[in-house]
Amino acid sequence: MKNKAFKERQYFNDQIVFILLGLGFIGAIYGFIKAIVSQYYSLFDLSVYAGIAALMGISFWGLKRLQLKVSINEKRIKYKLSPIHKESQKIRWEEVASCEVVKTPLAAQWHGGNINFGRESLISLTGRNGLSIKTKKGKRIFIGCKEIDDLRVSLDQFQREG
Repeated sequence: MKNKAFKERQYFNDQIVFILLGLGFIGAIYGFIKAIVSQYYSLFDLSVYAGIAALMGISFWGLKRLQLKVSINEKRIKYKLSPIHKESQKIRWEEVASCEVVKTPLAAQWHGGNINFGRESLISLTGRNGLSIKTKKGKRIFIGCKEIDDLRVSLDQFQREG
């Protein structure tokens, strides 16, 4: 078997979120400028507009930096959600009780079926598509993947060879 059965890198790219953050930023800047031009402003008003604009800008920047790397080989599953994880997280196959490839329709992200109530650790930038893992210690982890079909083929090949 090749060294890496599956390897993927993904970024946060929800255009609706970025559009809403951009509109919030533009609205806050507009309010800031309008308050200054009208000359009827208080320091509180200006600081609220500047704070909202800064919050929107920082949120945009932070979301653009999110990156999930996933790789699977014959020894382990490795993932890292940058900049949240300082080091790659590894799950050795000996620790895995079960794993399953999950693929949900694109519209499913809007109906609430992907809501998580603490039963599992969710590491995903792609919603509820990816690899659901249960360890022998009872821990549940969901690792999101974009290329579900490639993931399924790689795991099937891995199981045939292993």
